[in-house]
Amino acid sequence: MSVTPRRPLQEVLDEFGPLKDGTTVSASQAEGYRGRLPDAMVDFWIEHGRGQWRDGLYWICDPAPIMPVLNTLFAGDPEFDAVRMVPFMRDAFGEVSIWHPKFKVITLNVNLGTVATTDITTKVVEDVPPFDDDMAVAAAVDASVFDLRGWVDAMTGKPVFDSVRRRLGPITADQVYTMVPHFRLGGDGTAKDFSIGGFIEYLGVLSQMGSFTLERYIDPKEGGRGPFGHLEAVRTIGHDRLIDN
Repeated sequence: MSVTPRRPLQEVLDEFGPLKDGTTVSASQAEGYRGRLPDAMVDFWIEHGRGQWRDGLYWICDPAPIMPVLNTLFAGDPEFDAVRMVPFMRDAFGEVSIWHPKFKVITLNVNLGTVATTDITTKVVEDVPPFDDDMAVAAAVDASVFDLRGWVDAMTGKPVFDSVRRRLGPITADQVYTMVPHFRLGGDGTAKDFSIGGFIEYLGVLSQMGSFTLERYIDPKEGGRGPFGHLEAVRTIGHDRLIDN
């Protein structure tokens, strides 16, 4: 049975339309990332620019401002080299999706202080052949934008985006919903704790708040708990083992 080829990122465009609050990306600027980022994303920048879907919950972002934060966070790490990383998407609460040629998609959850990797180029998903890099980066975008979750209330487990946006209004490409008091410092992690602040400034503060933990997903078939498996702490970023903050 033949499989109809999929065009990377076309599904999200078909469902949600063009990016809003967009900025154009020149061909010369985009080409500077070719070879470091899958062609599908570079070509998408040239054709569609950068901007947001889902009322600002997800943003196709400019990598450059985020890189100093990654350089600081991953400095001295035995496995991850920030020089090879290219951030390509982030959400309204500061979670960043990063491309890496070896690990493919790295998810940096600054609010939880976690790092996780997803490589669907090496595994068969529902009897579909493994994706190439173009489809892998597109799948990361699709999985987030179609999900519509973002940060979830730590007390109820329900997404807070709609209530936070109604109370505070929309954010721009250089803003984020910031949590004060922060969850990692004893805050409740609920909708009432959020305000609007600078995106890069928020990342910078949280990257220095305490240790970040690398997590790996344990599939139920490999002993993962529950019907969907679980995440397991592997080590502390910057170290070869888990350490205390």
